[in-house]
This record gives sequence, structure tokens and C-alpha cells, in this order.
Amino acid sequence: MSKFLVFITSDDDSTPPVRKEDFPMNMMLQGQGYTKDEDAASTAPLLDSGAATPLCEEPTVPLNMGTFLASSQKLKSEISSEEICLSSFEAEKDLEICSKESDGDNQLNLPDYPFVKWPWKYIRIISTVVVILAILACFSSSATLIAHLPQRCDPSTEWWQGKVFYEIFPASFYDGDGDNIGDLHGITLKLDYLQSQLHVDALRLHSICEANNYLENYLDIVNASSIDPHLGDTTQLYYLLTSLEKRNMSLVLDIPINSIPGVVGNSKVGHREHLLVENVLRFWLLHGIHGFYLKGLDTFAHQADLWKNIARWKTLVDSFSSKFSKRRIFIVSSDFILQYSLQHPLLVSNVLTQFDLVDHNLNLERPSRLEEQIREGLGWDNDVDKPWIMWNVGTLLKSRLANSLVEDNNACVLTVGVLMLALCLPGSASVLYGDEIGLESMTNSSLSGLDSSTFMQWNSHCGESSLENFGKLLEIRQDALPLHINAILKYDKEAIDSRSHNYVFKMLPNNTVVVERFYPRRNRYLLILNLGIKNVTHDLSKTYFGGFTLISSTGRKQGYVKLNQLNLSPGEGLLLLLDK
Repeated sequence: MSKFLVFITSDDDSTPPVRKEDFPMNMMLQGQGYTKDEDAASTAPLLDSGAATPLCEEPTVPLNMGTFLASSQKLKSEISSEEICLSSFEAEKDLEICSKESDGDNQLNLPDYPFVKWPWKYIRIISTVVVILAILACFSSSATLIAHLPQRCDPSTEWWQGKVFYEIFPASFYDGDGDNIGDLHGITLKLDYLQSQLHVDALRLHSICEANNYLENYLDIVNASSIDPHLGDTTQLYYLLTSLEKRNMSLVLDIPINSIPGVVGNSKVGHREHLLVENVLRFWLLHGIHGFYLKGLDTFAHQADLWKNIARWKTLVDSFSSKFSKRRIFIVSSDFILQYSLQHPLLVSNVLTQFDLVDHNLNLERPSRLEEQIREGLGWDNDVDKPWIMWNVGTLLKSRLANSLVEDNNACVLTVGVLMLALCLPGSASVLYGDEIGLESMTNSSLSGLDSSTFMQWNSHCGESSLENFGKLLEIRQDALPLHINAILKYDKEAIDSRSHNYVFKMLPNNTVVVERFYPRRNRYLLILNLGIKNVTHDLSKTYFGGFTLISSTGRKQGYVKLNQLNLSPGEGLLLLLDK
């Protein structure tokens, strides 16, 4: 490739002329050279002077922009395979060499890659759309997750944990067929009352097994795999269970082990007795019962290997649990656990692991021992694999609260106050039917040996206030985690040291009970209950400033209550939402 330089001058006449030896018009370029123009006249128009150049005489022409452009047009027609590239004067760069081969021999031959021919325009458009859609999908997913986040992050519990059980003697609850005897159909008819007004979670029925004379002695069982005719039949039981499940409620049945035909009278549960109990449990499981309260085990507390029989019964119950959405459970009395532990201290843990709830009664006739009774109950619930405690303050075999504690004019107030205590302790709770309205025992009860089997009074002398307070308390309890949870759990679901880390119990002078319930990142609750027979005044301002009234058993205290001079009448209970 040939190279040459071109210098351009202005049109100023003072510019010295360019001579042949200064401008290489005869230099060779690719085998061709520049020669003198034979026709001087043809070059005359290119000159500023316009004069013809004599033949055989080389023209001397001053080079300016005009003459250069005219000459370049002529050179372009003669030299078609070369391009002259001029660099910018302002940038003061070196001249670049540009060459373009007309014959294609020296063209750059690139490999023929397939992706070169791809439709890159459409690929870019599609890629952009995909990226935008992916970003929108991420935002949409994030918004959906945020919208569905739970409002609260409570620890998960089973259906029987922290719940309220309503204890019913079926023959004394409600007559559904007009024979003046309570029955299963009557219980079904009152489910709206139990759920909507009382807000209970489960029903516990005393034995409904067929007996010789159910009304006189319901424990004189003749067939533990049949419903007593006074109460109904399997059809009515099925209807009751179906109605309960529609309301997300459960049904627990008492099974008096020591009263089952073939077991009654024996001092030990052998292989034969074990199979008899197993067959009874299987019958009721097949009919949909959600759990069993194993009564009468105290009779066999001396038997060291009793826990093995209970474990096999529990295996049967668990096998049915896998077939239903609700687990089937076992409940036992703390009295049996205490007796068994005293005789077989090394085996008591084996028994405890077979049960889901331990029913523990609080005897409020001796308020001075109340703190000790609470600690005894929580002693069976000192680890995460142990059963929960189910507190009760009234039972069918004892006098009712309204008769045993105070005068008649305070019965309505005290029964609600005492129930407030049971419902504010860690764990589940059991309420005897009628206690929510201050039901009293009647001396003319037709059921021998059952002091609390009074027929339910649906028009209570306590009025609607006791019922409203009880229902409101249970409704608050369902939503208030600190009131029913039995421990503070770590993230690995291990209890923190002991179960006493989410409650404080204090016994003040004059039989005044103070229970504080709390849980991390939750409101604190304070129950103050006067179990004495006199008005009391307490100053709690050193520990608590005040709180908002949630429940007042007398109804006299409302709104915000300061605790520097708190006056309580006999039996009065007060549940407060404490300041944070």
C-alpha cells in the first residue's frame, strides 16, 4: 500500500507556490504513477488564474482548498481502490491509514459462528421482558408473604393444652326427651350455650356406661361397651360427636377401670383384666370419643408393673390418633400419681409419660395451703415431655363451691372469683357444670352418694352477671397466651429451668391471693382474689402501679384501677391488664 501526505493551505495570495518537487504528483501508487498533464488546457480551470499552461511545461499552481478538492475528484476516478483518510487538525493526531481492497483478496475472513446469525433484536426484547416479569413476581411474592404473616407468633399447642373442659353428669344436665332425666340429646341441644356463652373447648362426661340403676348408682356397671338407656343410644352419641366437631369442640369420657365387669373386685390388673379394659377402650374409640379419663386406678396403685398395662392401652389409643385429625388422649388424677409415686418412686416417670393431662383439685376450704397445693400440682408438670396440669376447684364427689365456702349472699361472687383463680393458673382447667352460675347442692338429690349432682338450674338466682363474667373470662383466656401457657419455651422447645418462669404466686395476709401471669413480648395480667370473710385493703404499689379492669366478680370496679389502696370485699376477684 502506498502512502503520501497532503498539506493544505488557505486561499491567501501570500502563500508561497507549491512546486513539483514539493508536491509528489508523480509518485507511484500500486504500480501506477502521476505524470504531467498532456493537455494543459484541461488543467487550466483548476487554477485560480484561469490561464492555460503552455505545452511541455509543468504548471506551477498555488495549492489551496479549492484546487485540492477539484484535484481529489479527478484522482478518485483514476484510483478507485485507495482511500485517503485525514485526521482531525484540532485533535492533532497522526494520520491514519485506511485501506479498502476492491478485489476482496485481502478482506478479513472471520469464522462463521452460528450465534452471529441469531435474531439478537428479538432476543434482547424477550430477555428484557423476562427480567421485568421476574422482578414483578418477586415483588408480588413478597407482598403475598407479608399479607399472610401471622399477627401473632404463639407457641403451638395441642387441642387439650391450655383449654377449658366442662364436666357434666349427663343425667342432671338437660332433659332432651321429656322424661325428666338428662340425656345425650339434651347435651346436644345446649351446645350453643356451652360454646357461645361459656366458650368452653371440650366436654367431659361422667360414665355413660349401662348400669343396673344408673340414677341410683351409675358406677354399678353391667356393660361397659354400651350406653345406658336412660341417656340415649349410639345414634344420639354420634349426633353429639358430629355437632361437637362442627364447633371444633371435643368429647372426653370417664372410664371407671375398677368398675368394669370382670375387673371390679380384683386387686391387680392381669392379662385377662388388661384385655377387658382394652376392648372397652376400642369400642368407644370406634365411636369417635376423643379421650378418656381413667378413673379408679387408685385401686391398683400398689401394682408396680401397672404402668406397662397403661402403656399398652396408650399404644391402642395412639393407633387411633393417626386415623383422625385430633389426637386421642388419656387423663388421670393427681391423687393416683401421688400414691403410685410413694410406692414406686423410680417408676413414676414411666406412668406420667402415658398421660396427657393430670387432673389436680384445689381445696379452697383451706386457703392457707393454697400455695402448697399449686406447687404440688406443678410438680408433675416440670418438663416438656410431662403431661399438662388440669386444674379443678369443684368435683362431682364433693360439695359445690356455693355451699362450702361462704354465705348464700356471697355465693355468686365467690364462685366466679374462685373460677378466675383456676383459669389463671398455668395449664388447662376443668369446670363442674353449674359452678358458672353459683349452683348449690340440693339435699333432695335423687342420686345417692353424689353431693354435687344437682339438676342444672337454667334460671339462676345469680342472674346474668355471673354468667357474663365467666363467659368473658374464658373468651379472654382463649386469646391471652400468658393466662393459659404452662411454661416459657426456648426456640429448641426446651423449658427454661422450670415451669415457674411465667407466673408469680403470692399469698397476702387475710387470705388474699395474688397471681401474676406473663410471657415474653406479651401483656402482663394480674389476678387479685379475696378468699377471706372480711373486707381487706392492700397496698401493692411497691410492685404494681395499676392496670385496666378486665373482669370484676362484683362488677363494682371498672376502668383503670390504681393499686396503692385496693379494697376487696369477701370473695371478690379482680383481673387486671397491667401497664407495660
